[in-house]
Amino acid sequence: MDLVPVIDNQEYVVFDKDFIVVQFSPDIQQYAEQAFGVNDDVRIGIPEIVGLEPVCQEILEGKEQGFVLESISRNHSQTGILYFNLYIKSIGEHLILLLEDVTELVSLRQSSMQKLNEAEITLDRLQRFEYCTNKIIASMRDVMLITTTAGVIERVNKSATDLFGHKKSELLDTSIDKLIQDSKFIHQQIYDYLLSHKDTVKKIEVSFINYQNEEIRIEFDCFIAPTEVKNFFNCVYIGRDITARRKAEMKVRKSLAREKELRQLKSGFISMASHEFRNPLSSILLCVQNLEGENNLNDSERQFYLKSIQDAALNMNSLLEDVLIISMAESGKQKLRLVSLDLEQFCSKIVKELTSIYAKNKIDFEYLVDVNPVNLDRTTLRHILNNLLSNALKYSPTGATVNLKISYSNSNNIPKIIIEVRDSGIGIPEASQKHLFESFYRANNVGSTPGTGLGLSIVNKAVGLYKGSIAIDSKLNHGTKITVELPLKQ
Repeated sequence: MDLVPVIDNQEYVVFDKDFIVVQFSPDIQQYAEQAFGVNDDVRIGIPEIVGLEPVCQEILEGKEQGFVLESISRNHSQTGILYFNLYIKSIGEHLILLLEDVTELVSLRQSSMQKLNEAEITLDRLQRFEYCTNKIIASMRDVMLITTTAGVIERVNKSATDLFGHKKSELLDTSIDKLIQDSKFIHQQIYDYLLSHKDTVKKIEVSFINYQNEEIRIEFDCFIAPTEVKNFFNCVYIGRDITARRKAEMKVRKSLAREKELRQLKSGFISMASHEFRNPLSSILLCVQNLEGENNLNDSERQFYLKSIQDAALNMNSLLEDVLIISMAESGKQKLRLVSLDLEQFCSKIVKELTSIYAKNKIDFEYLVDVNPVNLDRTTLRHILNNLLSNALKYSPTGATVNLKISYSNSNNIPKIIIEVRDSGIGIPEASQKHLFESFYRANNVGSTPGTGLGLSIVNKAVGLYKGSIAIDSKLNHGTKITVELPLKQ
């Protein structure tokens, strides 16, 4: 069943949200870069759609009425170059491409521009031709700027005044270099190139800030045109606004880059999880085998194996707890439960616990808070201190000292607890620092040091509950300093 009625002088292709062709008009193939059929991807035949996928989605959702690409060309060996305009619209649950042959219009434009500068035409023909040309230029959606040899603008069309946000009188007699302040755009270089390649159309892309302080991207076709003075040429700039197209392309590139990052994170998590679980599981299995296979174990040996099983189980439980914490934080289920807390005693207990685990390193604890007690959440505070100190101890050399400083600030009448953890460890590469708060991310210099990549992500989520801040100052092979500020609440 036909989805569209017959459309005079326009060929069409109907496709679904997945860009699969549903229906097309009989003569559509003359516009195709490559032959296609029903159930093929429409982008095979019409590659100009590549990069416009988000735009198509907005049209399908009714957020945009349509989209237009003008003066697309196809080079056919028998019929020559075919020019057409491409319109994208919605039709029910589908999208439709309407392709309009504008070869004659484009040819007329080119012919008209040449005839404007023919020195031998009569005044009568020149007037008629100029009138016709003015009509065409006035109706052009493309921007047109004609400059002198020195780049002074001699002629503009309405599209140019609309795009640049200036009146015609403000544009005329102005240097095009002042109008388009792009470091890549130098009129004299363009003109010199065209002068030495007279039959060349040079394509350039520039950007400028319009009167609404928005960055606009324009793609210009530049060529020189003879004047009534022999061997003197003007420079013609025919441009189109490609800002939307470039934004769509950028959005696609960012999506692809983010997708790649997520795949890498997923792969890293699977690798990390399998490694972190394999070691304690292997230890448990080995201990169980020894307990089962040895009948003459004394109490000391039996206690050793049971203690090893317990330690391995605790390691696995710690990993699962980290995953559960980050899951709760990202789902918004984690809440602050403020209690009156003896902060010095609380911190000292955590320092003692970690010192017993990382016995080869020391923690230098400095407490500079003159208020007691303070209102904080025990759970999130433990997560913050445990993860920051564990990371500092784990990535510091044997025998090193980690500094923990707890202080108090009341600047701007906002009471805060300030936690500073400083180490002299391996440091964090600059390229990795922007990813540190991403779940399961680990810097590329951690080597074989075990870890889940969840510690700083958990800290960041906990600090966020306080509406606090976290700052990292790190230099590769020179250690790291992390500062956390927690506003105190009643």
